[in-house]
Amino acid sequence: MKVPIDSQQLNVFATLAHTPNMARTAEQLGLTPSAVSHCLKVLEADLGTRLFERSSRHVALSETGRVFLADAEAVLGRMKEMRRRVREVTDARQTRLRIGANATACQYLLAPTLREFRESFPDHIIRIEQCSAREAVTLLADDRIDLGVFTEPADSADLEFIETGLDDLQFVVNPLHPWAAKRKAIREQIGQQNLILPERDGETYARIEAYFREENIELKPIIEIANENAIQQFVRLDLGVGILPRWIAAQDVKEGLLVGLPLGRRQLRRRWGILRSRGRKMTLAESLFTNICRNLLRELVTQAK
Repeated sequence: MKVPIDSQQLNVFATLAHTPNMARTAEQLGLTPSAVSHCLKVLEADLGTRLFERSSRHVALSETGRVFLADAEAVLGRMKEMRRRVREVTDARQTRLRIGANATACQYLLAPTLREFRESFPDHIIRIEQCSAREAVTLLADDRIDLGVFTEPADSADLEFIETGLDDLQFVVNPLHPWAAKRKAIREQIGQQNLILPERDGETYARIEAYFREENIELKPIIEIANENAIQQFVRLDLGVGILPRWIAAQDVKEGLLVGLPLGRRQLRRRWGILRSRGRKMTLAESLFTNICRNLLRELVTQAK
């Protein structure tokens, strides 16, 4: 089976057909006249026919050459279009950042991170997709986002997870709740509380449930929601006992609107990080975004201690 026709040979043929002059063709293509002649001879040998009628003074297309020219120009035009489209995609990637993030990241992390990011990349177009970590795995596989900002998902084996920080969870209660006066959660009462927890299908819920399973405590939430800011608001209204990261509730605790209490004798910590496709080279913009996220989260967690 013959190999495909060489693109340079096609380009030489089409240029010569429109000139038609060996020296001028060579000049346009940055080749020597002998190189032009060689390309043409190889192409004609490959096709088994003459594409030009030659004389001592000029070169003219043969009948076969005229037919072949239309196909050659169609192929060359298609190749130029392919190059243009690849360049468009490359340029777009270099001037955009597509981020997937859960509700907490959208609420607390992205705005300050992107404010600092845009100081270095003011022309970048930012696209944000609010989603769960599980949904982000699919979005990354389909090349619909570049990075994800999440706590570490359980099913991230095929992805790279770049840790940006740790936070710890605590009970939060309304100041009028009986636990608030005692400054601790009563272990025997945890299973009877009206708990307000993250959504059941999420990673944080799974970690909370596993934590209390080890304590032989069964949780009975009355509200499950994938929004930690909403949990904070529900607890402020005394609708139940919430479980939140210390840094999210820190301001309300400081102002006396909420009371933070340890979950128990052990800490329950979450790993935050950037989720990305494994093996794909990180752009300068993505690297900067990751570093800003890391510094911001560490600052927020440190301030809450």
